[in-house]
Amino acid sequence: MSTLLWISDASPLFFYSPAPAYFAGQNLASWTSNDGSSSGGAGETGAPGAGAGNSTTYHTTSGSAAVVIPSIYAKSFVPIFSSPSGYNTTLQVNSEPALPWLSGQNWTSPPQDFNAQTFQLDLICETQDGCGEVTFQGAWVGTELAPAGSEMDSVTLDDSSPLIQYSGFAPVGTNNEVVQVTIADYNSTLSMTSTNGATAQVNFTGASIFITGVTSPSCSTYTITLDNSQTATFDANNSITAHDTLLYFATNLDTTTSHSIQVESGGGMVIDSFTVNGPKGAVGFGDTLGPSTSPSVNGTQPSNGTPVSNNASPNAGVIVGAVLGTLVGIAILWYLIRRCSNSARKEDGEEKLNPWDEANLLQNMKNEEVHVTTAANQRYVYPGLIAHSDLKKK
Repeated sequence: MSTLLWISDASPLFFYSPAPAYFAGQNLASWTSNDGSSSGGAGETGAPGAGAGNSTTYHTTSGSAAVVIPSIYAKSFVPIFSSPSGYNTTLQVNSEPALPWLSGQNWTSPPQDFNAQTFQLDLICETQDGCGEVTFQGAWVGTELAPAGSEMDSVTLDDSSPLIQYSGFAPVGTNNEVVQVTIADYNSTLSMTSTNGATAQVNFTGASIFITGVTSPSCSTYTITLDNSQTATFDANNSITAHDTLLYFATNLDTTTSHSIQVESGGGMVIDSFTVNGPKGAVGFGDTLGPSTSPSVNGTQPSNGTPVSNNASPNAGVIVGAVLGTLVGIAILWYLIRRCSNSARKEDGEEKLNPWDEANLLQNMKNEEVHVTTAANQRYVYPGLIAHSDLKKK
């Protein structure tokens, strides 16, 4: 299922010059993070164009610079930026020749081609007097969150879920001095650490997965390990604090087997949620498929590919079955106790009744009847006698 995914500039999936891993020795300018005034966040979907997905942040620089997003499964790519005259702006895909590029211009892959792509946007100042300020806001990425032709499910796991195995993380409290929970955070919760080597791990089934969290001045690098083999390191350090930011994205996963993903912090890190997507009926966390019965797991099928959630409700069939099973067990136990008690009395050769029961038995005897009045006038009649209501105690 093809989906447009908005990745804001604040996402650590983007690497900015002069990052040594990609731009060593190129003498490129560095970038600065800025906080915008509109609302938005990672994982938004919609039509590409001049808009930046309502992003709250943007990066700026002056002079020759570059930004790259490596190894992302994509069928299309639309960078959103602004650059004044004097810049030669090009887009390079993988090792192909760089091509002149405009903001909002759409790169598309050949039909039936869905592979990992690396996109690098270069902005080279070609005037001797220097160039003005460049602004980069993010990019729209066309990708597939579920196998082509399948109906998609999406399940989101809050950071507070017991299905996440934490080591060294703790919930963010109201008096936290490093980061505060905002309305942009899923379920209004966050989990954080400042410990090098702290981990968060979760098992899941699906075709793709998102991890969202916070980038800020107190955050640092982190390493993602998928299925104990694929690893990637990112940097969540940012000069501003950006919530609901895409920290990791992977897709084109095998939907017939379960997966494991681990996040290991290199220092400060803040996690908000995990979202898994895939074909309907084959999506879930832990040992569950579909919308989980865990109160911390929420999910519904989105109409536009955006991870959307509703509160999951407990399985009513399981509850009713448990109640009925308990009642049947109690009834069987009561019957066995009564039967054993009656058998014990018969073996003693005596079956005694209290006076009330003996009197009430008379109503079943032929040509006899029992009248019970007040306690003062009441008489008990045993077999062979008749009780009359007009007998008076003398």
